[in-house]
Amino acid sequence: MIAVLVVSLVSSQAYARSRATEGDTKTQCLWWKERTVITWRQSTLGSQRTPGESEFAAVEASFAAWQEVLSSCGSLSFEQGPRSTSRLAEYAERGANENLVLFREQRCNEVAPRQDPCFSDGSCGNKYDCWQFSESAIGITTTSFDPRTGKILDSDIELNGPAYLFTTVDAPPCVRGAESVACVAADVRNTMTHEIGHLLGLAHIDEATSTMAPRAMTGETVKRTIDPGSRRFICDVYAKGQPSKTCFTLALGTESAPVAKTGCAAVPVSSLLAVALVLVRRRRR
Repeated sequence: MIAVLVVSLVSSQAYARSRATEGDTKTQCLWWKERTVITWRQSTLGSQRTPGESEFAAVEASFAAWQEVLSSCGSLSFEQGPRSTSRLAEYAERGANENLVLFREQRCNEVAPRQDPCFSDGSCGNKYDCWQFSESAIGITTTSFDPRTGKILDSDIELNGPAYLFTTVDAPPCVRGAESVACVAADVRNTMTHEIGHLLGLAHIDEATSTMAPRAMTGETVKRTIDPGSRRFICDVYAKGQPSKTCFTLALGTESAPVAKTGCAAVPVSSLLAVALVLVRRRRR
């Protein structure tokens, strides 16, 4: 019994860091420079299906949850900027950048011409303001960074509006096939708290109770609460009053490399329920 409890405790404290090459422990970890104020902005359009402006408040609550951890032991801080009219999730090598949160409301394969080269170069999302990623992904965070150092330069979060009904209520969970804004379907706070973890440099971890678990069931809200392992990541990597921790020692003059990008997605739980949910939506289309 004692051994089981010890193993459970260790597991619940775990976290994994994003890498320059995801999953390759021989590449550098991704990190923000210490004492950085990360200004984030929401697209003015929000979500067209959530009541009023409840989605804006839900996104704010997700950042506030992480700010509470950062304030307790971290060297970073979040600052909400004015809402943005931009629909571009990208890093501009020249000029100002925005760490943007936006809901995509249409699928790229429904609005972009099939012969458009944007399908091969990955630019359809910005070109046509559409969801260009996997149908099953609930949200995706695209992070731009220096590939030699792992220093993060920009991070944008997109939410999959065409495939999922995003909701902001606390309860009850929706019944499969009867999703509505009056119950919990794809919870905005659940999804955003996970995606902000990616923005900060966390990778997925195969631990069901973690904020960074890669799957989410319809009606799930557990990721709203940041788990002990993800909290420890902040205290370890961004310890207050200390430089941000990299995975390998940085040599002088290693910055200013070409920008690289990585994307991390939250996907629904792999179960018959989730598969059925996707199939129902496809038949409705």
